[in-house]
Amino acid sequence: MSTLSLQIVSIIGNATKDAELKVSKDGVSYVTFRIAISGQDGSTTFYNILVFGHYGEVVREHITRGRQIFVNGKLQISEKGYISVVADHIELLARPKPKAKIEPMEEVSDEKEEEEEVEK
Repeated sequence: MSTLSLQIVSIIGNATKDAELKVSKDGVSYVTFRIAISGQDGSTTFYNILVFGHYGEVVREHITRGRQIFVNGKLQISEKGYISVVADHIELLARPKPKAKIEPMEEVSDEKEEEEEVEK
């Protein structure tokens, strides 16, 4: 009697940098990026994500630093023992919030101080 096995990993986190297109030793193209997930205790967990083939090339241009991303896939352990998630499905969620525009401060006039000194 055989038993069924199932391995599914679902992650929502933010990309730590823009996705990179790479080519394996065998000539297979893939995209790699890293997702950070903040824990309730203040700790951060990082996941390496791999996306193979044409799908990777398509999503690469949309995965930028700070972008919130949903990844569904399976775990893969390399010969060196590195754990990565091989993505089967990616959804692009929230974009990073733009940094607040800093307005120049108004110059403070010394005229009042000078007038007060003259009046004394």
